[in-house]
Amino acid sequence: MSLKKIFGRNERIVVLASDHRYFGVVAGLERPGEVLRPLLPYVDVLMTDPAVLRNDFGGKVSAPVILRASGCTSTMDVSVPGYLQEPAKFAYQQRTGRDFDSTYAELRTKTDSGQASDAEFEWFRYLDSFLHQPDTIANERLILSGQNVKEEGAVAAAVSVYLRTKYQSSTLNNLATMSRHARKAGIAVLGVVAVGNALGYLEKDSDFLTRASAIMVAHGADMIKTYNCGVGFERVIETSGVPVIVAGGKAPKGIDETRDSLNLAYDSIQKGAKGIDFGRRVWRHKHPVAMIQALRAVVHDGATPDQGYKIFEQVRG
Repeated sequence: MSLKKIFGRNERIVVLASDHRYFGVVAGLERPGEVLRPLLPYVDVLMTDPAVLRNDFGGKVSAPVILRASGCTSTMDVSVPGYLQEPAKFAYQQRTGRDFDSTYAELRTKTDSGQASDAEFEWFRYLDSFLHQPDTIANERLILSGQNVKEEGAVAAAVSVYLRTKYQSSTLNNLATMSRHARKAGIAVLGVVAVGNALGYLEKDSDFLTRASAIMVAHGADMIKTYNCGVGFERVIETSGVPVIVAGGKAPKGIDETRDSLNLAYDSIQKGAKGIDFGRRVWRHKHPVAMIQALRAVVHDGATPDQGYKIFEQVRG
């Protein structure tokens, strides 16, 4: 089982997520080799896409690699045809007495700034569906087989599953198919609990995350990448029954991103996670090398967030 190759002798791992280019989130990863190479001495595993591994590292990385194996989607909007948009806008205005465009713009601004309430976010999603087809980012397919992943030199394949979308069945089938391939190839499978922009609120839903992890393990995941939902996260860990690593995602706006990342890593480990899988919180940071070293101290050395911040300041200089 290549989980041993992922963890080695470590009880916990620091994974550097850099597979974002497969669906178009590239800000900060315009030159992956330059960005990632200085960070590799401080990570246990690199999670990336096939092109970065081949083109930026010549197929050879000093750390074990988890390779992105599902894709065929992007963050580019798929517009609802105009002849459907306009009647929907008109009906909304007739029903509510509110101007569609100004209401949509107001809610979008609040959502983008992180200031929308749950009710406002739901309202925004509803209005946004008038303009853009929902869940298109979830329509993933496999881009590699298990044998392809092995031939590329990786020790595991990452496959995203989008539950509570109309693509939950097909993305679960991607995971199950990769699991069958992986057994023959001798690699592990990382099941990624994916929500996308439309379902972002589920990151804090402990019941959803608990069910999602259990379902994905039943479909063949050897490890789970999920979100630390706060209250109830221990149950997510317990129910999974396999190693769980925590996604970083984007740091909230208007806060100290360094302390927030250290707090997230520390809380995750304290609640039973086997590691972290942070990307944007590291390579978009103003001081990425200092950030990754501080996170490593929290994960591997049991440093508290305050101790990790002192390490960050020392390395940053």
